[in-house]
This record gives sequence, C-alpha cells and structure tokens, in this order.
Amino acid sequence: MPKVTIRDVAEAAGVGIGTVSRVLNNNENVSDKTRQRVIDVIEELNFVPNAAARQLPRKTPYQSIGVITRPFDEYFSFAERLRGVQKALKPYVDRYELTLHNTHTTRNYDQRLLSIIETSVIAGLLLIDFELTADQKVALGQLGIPFVGLNHARSADWVCIGTDNEQGGYLATRYLIRLGHTKIAYLGNDLIDEDGFETSKGRYTGYLRALQDAGIQQRPAYFQTGVAGYDAAKAMSLTLLRQRERPTAIFAMSDIQGLGAIAAAKELDLRVPEDVSVIGYDDIEVAFHTGLTTVRQHLETSGTVAMNYLLQMIHHEAPDEIPRLPPLEIIERETTRHL
Repeated sequence: MPKVTIRDVAEAAGVGIGTVSRVLNNNENVSDKTRQRVIDVIEELNFVPNAAARQLPRKTPYQSIGVITRPFDEYFSFAERLRGVQKALKPYVDRYELTLHNTHTTRNYDQRLLSIIETSVIAGLLLIDFELTADQKVALGQLGIPFVGLNHARSADWVCIGTDNEQGGYLATRYLIRLGHTKIAYLGNDLIDEDGFETSKGRYTGYLRALQDAGIQQRPAYFQTGVAGYDAAKAMSLTLLRQRERPTAIFAMSDIQGLGAIAAAKELDLRVPEDVSVIGYDDIEVAFHTGLTTVRQHLETSGTVAMNYLLQMIHHEAPDEIPRLPPLEIIERETTRHL
C-alpha cells in the first residue's frame, strides 16, 4: 500500500498543503473548523509522518525546526555554527526543538530534503552548506515552510547567511605576503569535492588572486589538495615540506588542516613559525588553544544570525534587509612571523 503523504491529506481535506502543514505545526492561523477537518482526514488516512507528528493530536507546545548539515566529525566548523544556532533558540526553549539531519553525500541530502517536504513536520528549515534547486524552493514555499541557508555566498533569490570564501583566501594569502613570504603553499580539500562542494575552490581562487596582485608566480609544487581531515593534511604537508626548495609559509583552508601542517613540520624537525609559517581558516575553538593564526569567519555568530532571521520568518517579522556578518578578519597568533 502506497505511503500516505501530506499532499494526499490536503487533497482529501480540500485544502492546500500549506494549510495541512500549519495544522501539523499547531499554527494558530487556521480556523477551528478547517483544523478539525484536516485532523479527521489525518486520522482517517492514518497519516503519521514522524514522531513529532504523533505528538500533535495531544497539542504539544513544541514545534520542530529542522537543520540539515554535514557530519561534525568531518567538518568541525559545523559544530561551531550549531552552537550559535542553539544560542538563538535558547529564549524559545519552551516552544521549539531542534531536529538535526546529518548527511554524508548530496544524494543522501536530496533524500532527506524530499522526506522533509513530503512527510515531515517542521516550522522552519536551516540548511548548512547545502543549496536548493528551484523545485525544492517552490515545494517548501507551497508548504509554508520558511528556510534559510548558512555558509553560502549571498544569493539573489533566497536568504543565505555566509561569507565569501574567495575573499577569505585572498586575505590569508595577502597577510603572508605582507610578512615577506613569497614561497607560499596552498593546502586544502579537493577543489570540488566528491559531493560537489566548492569551498576549497573559492579559497584557492583567492590565494591565486593575492599572488597575482603581488606579482608572485604560483608554483605547482606548492599545491596540495585531497580529502578533508587532519591525517590527510599532515601527509600532504610532509610532501610540501620535504621539497629541496620548500615553502616558507602554508595557507591551510581549515584550522584542522593547519594543525596537520604543524604536525608535519614537527615530524621533520622544522620549527613553526621560525622555519615555516602556518595560517588556518575558520577560527574554531582549538585554534585559540593551539595558538594557530587563522582567518576568523565568525562561525558561532553566523549560526545565531541565521537562526534569528529564520525565527523572524516563522513569526512573520523578518525585515526586508538580510543581515550581514562581521567582516572576515585575520587573527594573528603564534604560528606566523615576519621573515
């Protein structure tokens, strides 16, 4: 027997799917008569999208806000953003609960989002590092589900709270150049990873632009990319630092990869920053504790700003002007120095 969807409920009740969504979310903007008709159809069709929906007939005060994100153990920046998300939700702890959807691949993401669109019960949706197709935006709009993107470049057709990866790569590289470095290596993820994410490509493009503006020729031997993570970064850094004419500075596209570069230098009995300077990117908490120079992109703040705006959308109070994050900035610590 085919699974009953929210569209089936809407058709049987003679209402739009947005109305069904509002009933499921216990939204007050539905007349008692319509609400009861939808509830009767839900019971008749035995429509139970998830555990949250099963609570709704008991008129739970909670509404769910969905967050789609990549795994925290692979991308530590997401945990920092989530901290900001939770901070924004703290005043609403008696009203909203957070539902996390971890996705490892774009295919898994598509399936998760389809499930949310067809069967889930959420008051709003926050997408961290993921895009939306035109059809997905229309479907969410039909359901009356507000949505906000996080860690995107600003978009013309939907609300995205994020920073410019190319500009960040430019700032990091220009900073090293101003310290007197000309032999600067780039260390990062694959420019376009297996899931189609282009974060590394953006930061590498900024790196190249900074070199070009300074009249420095990029050396192919100073380019190392691969899978994300500390171990891979350490292995790639060993390749960089074992060269006869090794780089005097490394721009790592994440703090974790920067720490991998430092570990490689120590294994080769090189001093950081005396023999090689290292700058990371993100400014996650471990960067502070290890003294890593980095690019701060205000991760926790971005989570708070994005969730606050989503809450305003849910409450129909969102301003026309999309909020901006503080500018990217270099946080100088102990792993870089003048030549």
